[in-house]
Amino acid sequence: MPESPAHRAATAARSVDRLFGSRAFRVPGTYLGAVAFPHPRRGPWHYWWQAHLMEAFVDAAARERLAGHHDDAARARSRAHQLLRGIAVHSGGRVTNNVFFDDMAWLALALGRLRHEDVTATGATTRAVQDDGVALARRLDAGCDGNLGGGAWWNMTRDYKNTASTAPVALTFLRMHRVAQARELLTWLFDTLFDAERGVFLDGIRMVAAGSGSEITAVDPHVYTYNSGPVLGAALELAEAVTDPDEKQLWLSRAAALVHGAAREFTVPGPHDRPVLKGQGGGDAGLFTGILARYLGDAAASSALDAEARGNARALVADTADALWDGRREFDPDEDFSRPGATGGETVAVFSPEPSQHANQAQRTGAPVELSTQVQAWTVLEAAARSADR
Repeated sequence: MPESPAHRAATAARSVDRLFGSRAFRVPGTYLGAVAFPHPRRGPWHYWWQAHLMEAFVDAAARERLAGHHDDAARARSRAHQLLRGIAVHSGGRVTNNVFFDDMAWLALALGRLRHEDVTATGATTRAVQDDGVALARRLDAGCDGNLGGGAWWNMTRDYKNTASTAPVALTFLRMHRVAQARELLTWLFDTLFDAERGVFLDGIRMVAAGSGSEITAVDPHVYTYNSGPVLGAALELAEAVTDPDEKQLWLSRAAALVHGAAREFTVPGPHDRPVLKGQGGGDAGLFTGILARYLGDAAASSALDAEARGNARALVADTADALWDGRREFDPDEDFSRPGATGGETVAVFSPEPSQHANQAQRTGAPVELSTQVQAWTVLEAAARSADR
C-alpha cells in the first residue's frame, strides 16, 4: 500500500530533525538546524533557513494535532520553541539583530503561526513568542517607506526594494490585521514588479547613485520561484479580509494568475510524465521551491479561488511531492554516510534538491547534504499532506 501523504511528511520531519538538529553553542534548551549533514565544524549562519525550519515544525505540529497525535504535536511545538531560543542565542540575544528585512519577515510569519498553533493546542503561548513577534513587526515597519513609490527595503543599506522582502512583510501585516498597509505593499508590487504576461514577479528595483540628488533606478529582471509564493498567500488572505466584492475579485484573479504563472514558468517534466516544480539549486536557492509549494498548498485549499486554479495548484503540489518521495534515498546515519541503504538502525530519508531528478542523481552519495534542500522537501510534503486532507 502506498504511504499516505501524512506518513511521508512525518518521515521528512523525523529525517531533518535526526540529521540536522543540534544545540546553539551547546546551550541547553536551544535548537538549531546545522547548515549541512554531516555537521561542519564551522559553517555560515543562515537566519532565514532557521525561520523556514520553524515553519516546518509548525506544519508538523498542526498535522499531528489534527490526526489526534497530541504527544507528537507537542514535541514539534517544543522543537519550534527551542529553535526560537537558538536563533536568539546565535543572534546575540535578540532575534531582531539582523540587517535583512526579508529574514525578519520570514521569522515573523513563523512566530505568528507558532503562536496560533500554541493557542489552538493549549490555550496559551510563551512571552518570548509574543514579545519577539512584536519586536520583529516594529523592525518591519521601519523597513517600509515611500521611497521608490512604496514597498519594503531588502536590507539596512536601503538601496534595493524587492519582492523577497515586500511580499512576506505584507503577509505579516495582513496576519496582524493591518489590512491597509498590506494592501499598499501588494499594490506597489503588482504595479512595479509584476510581469503580467508571464504571471511572475521580477526580483526588485535598485536605487542607483543614491544620495546624488539625481537618483536613477534599475529593475532586476531575475525571476525566482519563491517570489510568487508569499504574494500568492497574501493575495488570498487579502481577498478574505476585504468586503468590497470588486476588490475581493481583483485579488482572487491575481492569485489565480500567480498559480497559472507558476504552472507555466516554474515547472519541468517529472518522473511520472507529469509537470513538477523545478528546483533552483542549493544554498539559499535550496529553499525557493518549497516556499512556492507552501502557498500553492494554501491556494489548493482556498474555496474562494476558482476551480481551475485550485486544481492546478493541487496538482503541482501533489505531483512534486510524489516525485520527491519516489526520488528519495534512505540510509542509516549511524553508519558510514557513504554507504546508502545501510541497515542496523533507524533509516532516514535524503531528498533531492531537484524534484525532477532522483536523489542519487542530484545529490551525490557521500557529499554533504544541505539543510535548505531538505527543509524544502519537508515543506513540499507538508503542503501535500494539507492538500490531501481538503
